[in-house]
Amino acid sequence: MIYVEIVDLSTRGVELPSDRVGMVIAQPYLSLTAEEPYQCTPATKSRQLQMLADTLKVSRAAKHGISKTHFTIFPEYSIPGLDGIALVETALRASDWPTGTIVIGGTDALSKADFVTLASGAGTHLDTLHNGLAGIDANEWINCGLTWVKAKDGSVERWLQPKLFPAWIEQNTPYQGMFRGNSVFIFKGLYDNHTQYHFCSLLCFDWVANLERKKAWYWVFEGLRDQVAPAELSLSWFFVVQCNPKPSHDTFLMEVSGFFDQNAIPNVRRERTCLVFANSAGGPMPGRTDRFGNTGLVFTKQTLFEKPEYHSTFCNGGSRFRSSTLLLPYHDVLFRERGECIHSFAQINPGSLTSGAAGKRIAIETPFVFPLAGAKDPRTPCAPVPACVKWLNDELDHFPSLSATYHAAPLVLEVDSAHKRNIAELRKLSPQYTTRTVRLAAQESITDDADEWDGTESQGCLHLVHTLDIFGVGFPALRFGVDLAHAAIVINNKPIDLLAIRGISHESCIEHSKRFLPTLQRQVLLVSRDRDNTVWQKRFGSFLQPEVPKLGHERNITDPASGSLHLGYQRLLDIFRQSATAAAVEGGINAELTG
Repeated sequence: MIYVEIVDLSTRGVELPSDRVGMVIAQPYLSLTAEEPYQCTPATKSRQLQMLADTLKVSRAAKHGISKTHFTIFPEYSIPGLDGIALVETALRASDWPTGTIVIGGTDALSKADFVTLASGAGTHLDTLHNGLAGIDANEWINCGLTWVKAKDGSVERWLQPKLFPAWIEQNTPYQGMFRGNSVFIFKGLYDNHTQYHFCSLLCFDWVANLERKKAWYWVFEGLRDQVAPAELSLSWFFVVQCNPKPSHDTFLMEVSGFFDQNAIPNVRRERTCLVFANSAGGPMPGRTDRFGNTGLVFTKQTLFEKPEYHSTFCNGGSRFRSSTLLLPYHDVLFRERGECIHSFAQINPGSLTSGAAGKRIAIETPFVFPLAGAKDPRTPCAPVPACVKWLNDELDHFPSLSATYHAAPLVLEVDSAHKRNIAELRKLSPQYTTRTVRLAAQESITDDADEWDGTESQGCLHLVHTLDIFGVGFPALRFGVDLAHAAIVINNKPIDLLAIRGISHESCIEHSKRFLPTLQRQVLLVSRDRDNTVWQKRFGSFLQPEVPKLGHERNITDPASGSLHLGYQRLLDIFRQSATAAAVEGGINAELTG
């Protein structure tokens, strides 16, 4: 049996706003020891302590626009032992940390001695009746969840909740076993409108484990029911802090339907519950990864929230992001960034919504992404992150230099240098320019919604990068963000707007470019690549004109395509591979455009 103990925060003056709360969730990359007890490695401990400090600083700053951060969340295993706990508590006890706030997190593995020390500290609460210290074996370690509360009078208390059931990696241990807890704390208090809130937290695998044929969340519901039956109460937040390499595994997501099934324990209302999944990161830097991450919020289908078509920082989940359709019936707010970062946002209380057009709301506001370890990256700008910026920067992480394929080419070092410069410049593009850049590069792209971009857009952008890299060898002074072309370049003292387009055919690339020509002021050079990278034959004409334009020809203001230049990518690639010097690349391109 799992026992439930209810803690009344109203006696401590912890009043929460009824319309929205400020929330900060750390998403750190964890390096744990290979064997149990699983602890932060000595080499990375200082970095993990800095992660705590960085996150607490973001919480204090409250950039989400609410007066204070009401909930600060750290994932399972992310607080390194007693040193990490001491760091958190020093911050909470400081005069600049606001009262009426809650911090929830998971420690790395604690030895019995450390847990005894922790349990004996001032202001500490442990359900000793069901998690007594005497019941912990000498060779057992504790995976512990903590909830800190700073009361209205400035005092700080903490509640210790050992993990209920070990995950497979915690079961399959050759030396020491994980102590199994037997109880869950549920916290209740008052909103500013005098109605009640309730919240609790579980550690990762506790979300799916069968405990005497019932899930832990079901034990929680029973405990709440028994407190108020036959009356009703509403569960406000349910936090699941994780260190989960497969956060969207079907086994994990299938529990959501049972959790929100109101036929189970009907007097514990969940139609206004915010289910919070807070996971650790899949990499030490922002970027794309197929493990960990997927921090997000899930609301029942009965909420009145609107799903935005596409929004900065978060998406609506779905099979594209979760590799699963199990949450489609629910309101899924999924943060795109799966690498190391800090999420900060204002979470709207579903109970504060009103029906009708005037009441339309999105589940969260001001979803900022902050860096950890001082990393400077467009995906962690201390501000919202548009989907197009996230997508393009993830792609740029993996685009190789031409030297990877043509390693025998004479100019591999020069093209590598150009590649680094161009990648750095593309990362600086504004969101609006980023969308235009991608759509211009990919002739077959059909949407501005970056959450729908895939191989078509990726191949177009790879073509763009390789085109810019070759031009960057012969003409190092490329300029980006000029007149909405891909780049501006000077050839033979003539300013040129450069476009790089990949499409079905060279002709389709030409037609695609015409959509963008009216916004360009200078002579335009199109570098096209078809699906098979075939040669563009000059005898076909350029932009379907009878006379092939040359470098320096004037454009006719009534015909934007006039005077536009065309170069097939295969020929550009040949120039690069056959050139021994940067000057030869410049000369080869000049010859193609003036011949």
